[in-house]
Amino acid sequence: MRIMIFCMLLLAALALPAVEGMFPVDGITPAIIADMKALGCRFDPAAIWKPGEKCLAMAVVNLGASGSFVSADGLILTNHHVAFGAVQSLSSPERNYIRDGFLAAGREQEVPAPGYSVRVMTGYENVTPRFRAALRAGLDPAKRHQLVEKISKRLVAEGERTQGNECAVAAFYGGLEFYRVTYFKIRDMRVVYVPARSVGEYGGEVDNWMWPRHTGDFSFLRAYVGRDGRPADYSPDNVPFRPLHYFPVARTPLREGDFTMILGYPGTTKRWLAAAEVANEVEANYPGRIALLERYIDLVEKLSAADEGVRIKNAGMLKGLYNSIKNNRGMLAGLERDAVLRQRQQAEGELASWIAADPARQKRFGRVLADIERLAAAEREIASLSTISGWLTRGCRLLDWALTLNQWGREKAKKNLNRQPGFLDRDMANRMARLPISQRNLDLATDRAVFVFFLGRLLDADPAGHFRKLAQEVERFPGADRGARIQAFADHLYQGTRLADLEFKRKMFNSDARALADAGDPFLDLAARIQPAFDALDRRRSAISGGWLELKPLYVQAMKQARPQAPPYPDANRTLRFSYGRVEGYAPRDAVRYAPFTTLAGVLAKHSGADPFHLSATFIAAAGGDGRRSHADPELGDVPVNFLTGNDSTGGNSGSPVLNADGELVGVLFDGNYESLVSDFVFQPGLTRSIHVDLRYVRYVADQVDRAAPVLRELGLE
Repeated sequence: MRIMIFCMLLLAALALPAVEGMFPVDGITPAIIADMKALGCRFDPAAIWKPGEKCLAMAVVNLGASGSFVSADGLILTNHHVAFGAVQSLSSPERNYIRDGFLAAGREQEVPAPGYSVRVMTGYENVTPRFRAALRAGLDPAKRHQLVEKISKRLVAEGERTQGNECAVAAFYGGLEFYRVTYFKIRDMRVVYVPARSVGEYGGEVDNWMWPRHTGDFSFLRAYVGRDGRPADYSPDNVPFRPLHYFPVARTPLREGDFTMILGYPGTTKRWLAAAEVANEVEANYPGRIALLERYIDLVEKLSAADEGVRIKNAGMLKGLYNSIKNNRGMLAGLERDAVLRQRQQAEGELASWIAADPARQKRFGRVLADIERLAAAEREIASLSTISGWLTRGCRLLDWALTLNQWGREKAKKNLNRQPGFLDRDMANRMARLPISQRNLDLATDRAVFVFFLGRLLDADPAGHFRKLAQEVERFPGADRGARIQAFADHLYQGTRLADLEFKRKMFNSDARALADAGDPFLDLAARIQPAFDALDRRRSAISGGWLELKPLYVQAMKQARPQAPPYPDANRTLRFSYGRVEGYAPRDAVRYAPFTTLAGVLAKHSGADPFHLSATFIAAAGGDGRRSHADPELGDVPVNFLTGNDSTGGNSGSPVLNADGELVGVLFDGNYESLVSDFVFQPGLTRSIHVDLRYVRYVADQVDRAAPVLRELGLE
């Protein structure tokens, strides 16, 4: 009878659907608590966030992606691909840590992670009343945007009066609510243990976003502070940070149907986009980005093919580009497959009928859908220019620095609160801290080729002549056609510039606008001449953003009232969120069912001897030894590698800790499945899955492959 009851309870748990929602940490309602308990949660959900006290959130870190403290001495577990930039910056053809991995035998051998820092959330405050003036109806859109920026900067300045604090203001529901988030920022980060690429990136782009997966996507870093416990730049005298909480590794094996929760910093979702915005994505944005990325990737691959040093410098760039194009392709395929645009149009048809049925609703919401159509059309007009100009400045580091220095030369003379976003003292200090890693990964031939490529695309996409002055710069040079003139223009810039020199950039950073103009550098001179075009494009974007700040809150309020099935949570916006679910597989198509666990046998079965399915001799030898049996899960009959859960997640959640019903660490999130990429727009309970590295695989690799005894001891896993 007991066995029958247990089986009935297990089957009931397995019948529960995946749970939608990336919930803010102050959004723990009685209904959510009851739902978590029904799924098997045994810890108190109120322990997720307790301001100023020991709580689960205090063990989660933001390092651009996510990670978590796993020891009392500031040891952080995150993804291999999150720590990849640090390993890349430390690598050379003679010491290729990307290929071979890195392990510090003791703390004295832990090496600085250039450009890395982590933030631990210490405050989360609803500041919506401070924005009341900016939210009043009828305000000019550009002025609304400027006012929101001004209030946000003031709130940040107030919050950062305490040493070590870094603050950000985040909008929720498109501007219906605003929160000030306060972080304790740690600047001294060091690399502790990163497995070889053949483990951490096993399967490469072939397996990216796919299931089944067999990837050891994990790495360990450590946070250091000054002896007074305050943030400090790197020093041999610094000591490990002591977090208020860290996650112990679970001792009980994870099973199908078990409760799981993730805590992390998801980037952005689009579940509150209006139909006109979805139309822009389906019909223009995704197709345009995919076509651009295809040619960009082909260019960088060719430039990287012949030289290992160049391959190392471009490795991080290519890794990001591969991920982006696969994400964009999957997103577009899902939007078209699931007719998301038609669903939004149908929902808004129902909303229009609901508004029309009541005079009070007509007065409040009557124009919102038509105004959204007009604003989305304005956004679409500049979308291509915005995308290509963004890639031009992001992909070409010398142009990026020329424009940054030109703007900084003007902004630094202003008071901090009067500067443009991104040019506060703390922002520029962050840029300077990242400069050495950017310099180390700079390949001038690649930079020049990227500049030529995107400049050509930008001028082709600009028939209205927004970047007329930039086109005129090109036309001053000889050549049979525009392509030849762009090449000659690039030769002039790259042969005459000193921006490839680190010390020159530092000198210019500390100079005023006059000194920049007198430097005689062709890139700096170009930046001064074309900056007005970038400023004008920014003003158009700001006016559109100000329009959304008025319309989106009205849209959200109307949808919430008219449609009870609307998401009961805001879109992800890079603030800390939690989601809960359970370990579960899925059926991607008819007659196919995916199990929720993969094992070491699957890793070995994929081994082909060629990248991205190449295993080292050390790994293969370990898999044939007794250690494999000692690490095997009795139920699975082998070492678990990756597992699936129904947790709601998106980009930015990479590195998020996966907790069991007792709040113990069982895995680290690193991906989602291809079939559910569209869940950024529409959550699909039957398909949406998050993919995680099982902590039992982390333990196996550390023990049997890399002999990382110091890390295992610190985790309590000797």
